[in-house]
Amino acid sequence: MFQGCLKRISCLLAVWLCLSIQALPASHKKNNQKTVEKFVAGFSLSAAARSTPNPDNIELESRPVLFSLSGDNNQQQGDVLLPVSEFDRLRNHQPRWGRAGLELAMLMSYSQARYWIRYSRFIEDWQYRLTWADQKRRFFTTEALRFDSNAFYLNWTHAMAGMLYYEFARSNNLSWLQSLVFSFGGSLYWEYIVEWREVISINDNIMTAVGGFSLGETWFQMGRYFHNSNNPVGRLLSWLNPFLKANGWLDRKKPLSAYHHNYNRAAQDVYLFLGYRNSPVSASPAESTGNLAVSLHSRIITDSSYGLPGRVDEKFSSPFYSQMDFDFMFHGTTREELGVTARVVPVGRFVQNISWDRKGFSLYYGLGSAFFLYLKRPVTDYDAGKIPVDRPEDFHFELPRDFRDKLAAVHFLGPVADVTWYSGPWKLRLRAEAYPSFGMINSLPLNSYSASNDIQGMKTTVKFYGYHYGFGPDLESLAEITYGNLRVSGFYNYVYYRSIQGRDRFQSWLTDDSPLRDSRKHYGLRLEIRIPRTLFSITGSMEGVRRWGRVHELEETSLEKRYYLGLKYRL
Repeated sequence: MFQGCLKRISCLLAVWLCLSIQALPASHKKNNQKTVEKFVAGFSLSAAARSTPNPDNIELESRPVLFSLSGDNNQQQGDVLLPVSEFDRLRNHQPRWGRAGLELAMLMSYSQARYWIRYSRFIEDWQYRLTWADQKRRFFTTEALRFDSNAFYLNWTHAMAGMLYYEFARSNNLSWLQSLVFSFGGSLYWEYIVEWREVISINDNIMTAVGGFSLGETWFQMGRYFHNSNNPVGRLLSWLNPFLKANGWLDRKKPLSAYHHNYNRAAQDVYLFLGYRNSPVSASPAESTGNLAVSLHSRIITDSSYGLPGRVDEKFSSPFYSQMDFDFMFHGTTREELGVTARVVPVGRFVQNISWDRKGFSLYYGLGSAFFLYLKRPVTDYDAGKIPVDRPEDFHFELPRDFRDKLAAVHFLGPVADVTWYSGPWKLRLRAEAYPSFGMINSLPLNSYSASNDIQGMKTTVKFYGYHYGFGPDLESLAEITYGNLRVSGFYNYVYYRSIQGRDRFQSWLTDDSPLRDSRKHYGLRLEIRIPRTLFSITGSMEGVRRWGRVHELEETSLEKRYYLGLKYRL
């Protein structure tokens, strides 16, 4: 009786496969018909009846997986005998520690040699000699632990260096925790060994290690998504992560790609955006004008069961959600703004209960980390970081100062919760996040304050570059309603920083080390309409960025309004 049932199942499967050919485009029918015929000819379920009983309680590790997708009829009864241990070996590639270490060492050696050759350009950073007395103070006391005095662009790009360290490991099949060792280790080596003449920069270590993790993991996930894409534009964009491509090529002789992943495409939101933006520019901050907005956004959920019918209740200890956004605004040929967001949720729990008529919910919650950058085009040389800080007597900048807004932030591990309810064509999504955050933020009232006050004795980065180091909370939320091809979403993000006191690189120079405070709110409403039977959507939004800052008793606020209209291309 059992054999009869198996035969009926085999016949039904063959019929279903043949019928499915009729639903395919005509250009693919002929090739797929041959594929199905070969599949049916080599398919066998007869071995299942023999392998089902297990009277001797054989360990699962030693039992074979009996299955055939081959058209080779010379195989006995069409079976492929593949032990579970062999299947796991093919599926789970071993980490390439040696290759990852070699790639990191090559980059570090080049960067170190180049930096030491050009060391005289950073003479303002020289504060320690190569003597036991000086190096003992650097290594074994907290004297050298300082916030450095470098320009804003130089400090935020340390996160990019950490991203490279992390990616050398991650693209060689190391886990996210193992890769985190590379970003931390690379940062410490650079600060303690390569820059042996300098203070050990607290901000550089945070940006390189923690910011490198957020950027590196989301970069890896985006590259892997494009690596597995069937979209020709997506496959082209896979070169945005050349390390993943290169290491994948080195592993090309393996039976399975180490970076292959089965994505549920319906659960992803990866797209290019091109459109019009009405907002101010750096040269005319009080007036709004037309600009070109270009973006690449990726919001990737790695669990392929997300949003599909069924029940799930499981913990995860590898990245479940990642987000990487690049936003550019151009006024003519001039890049007016740059924005980067990287967000990852590496540990937590995933709970889902969705019926076959698409009613239910999906919920994940856990701990996340993020990196954020917002940078307006500077209009002065000193704001662009072209002024050395080792000669305070030559400090003769214009009055008042003319700095532009900027923020680079690392959000440490904090709680994240994301829930989606389904009811037929309706979908409601809510998301909330909270992080302790370290940031480098422009002091908003500084321009006005400098018009009638001396800022010579203020924090080094404040008087030379307009920004200060701060610590505070970051709160973010999202609400989204989808009905068929229509989606409406609203978001609200808030971050507040109070300056960190007492650890300036040139603390003894300061005569006014009073605390500074700044906050930033970003909120908006978006509408998206998908164009049926295409990969395009029409989208528009209204957004506001409200800034607040305080220097001594002077407070200042600003509000920038933005209006977008453009086209999204889903990848």
